[in-house]
Amino acid sequence: MNSTQGTSEEQSDGRHITVVSAGVSDPSTTTKLGEAVALEAARHLRANGFDMPVRLVDLRPLARDVAVAAVSRQVSPALKRAIGIVATSDGVVAASPVFKASYSGLFKEFWDVTEPDVMLAMPVVVVATGGSDRHALVPDTDMRSLFAFLRAIVAPTSIMAAGGDWASTGLADRERRAGRELGAFILSGVRQAVLDAAGKGYRRSFASVTMDESASAASAAPTDFDSGLMRLAAGGLGID
Repeated sequence: MNSTQGTSEEQSDGRHITVVSAGVSDPSTTTKLGEAVALEAARHLRANGFDMPVRLVDLRPLARDVAVAAVSRQVSPALKRAIGIVATSDGVVAASPVFKASYSGLFKEFWDVTEPDVMLAMPVVVVATGGSDRHALVPDTDMRSLFAFLRAIVAPTSIMAAGGDWASTGLADRERRAGRELGAFILSGVRQAVLDAAGKGYRRSFASVTMDESASAASAAPTDFDSGLMRLAAGGLGID
């Protein structure tokens, strides 16, 4: 898992899965849950012959940067790097703690300051943590609708972990299922297929105010349709 203060320090220079976590404690159970799902996705990809690293965008150290960007559109270099890592992802696990029956303000503000098309057709798993089972529906009633608005492709399985869930086999089963769903989406090439099908119906341009130039260029780079992963998605022999 590559992570530092807020994001991985190096530029996003390859295919990867990203965990975006708004966890507030250190260590964070929210981050732990998001990473568990992402690592399951990575294992599924590895079992199918493709090695994809997991990167972490930890929003807690970026809280001030996110707040400033939300009211002024002044985006710090660290926040630009974070958004760039997300935009160049092959899949995202979005993780938030639950406060007063919904995802956190920090979690929402981060998505508010990203460009509108960053999550377009992006495979996503939504997960949340809370102190009570009363919040069980938050991933489906709140988080799923947020990412539907962002036009992401949300996996069938969402996860809410609270109280005794951490010691249950049921939570591990849901992590495994959600991770494999994310891995299957990535292997299928669904994001590129959707973008290709709609063509110019999508804007697919990122304003430089919230992304550094290298990330913008990477997100706009054409897909290598002769790659092993794309051959696998097309029903060919797969990855060499």
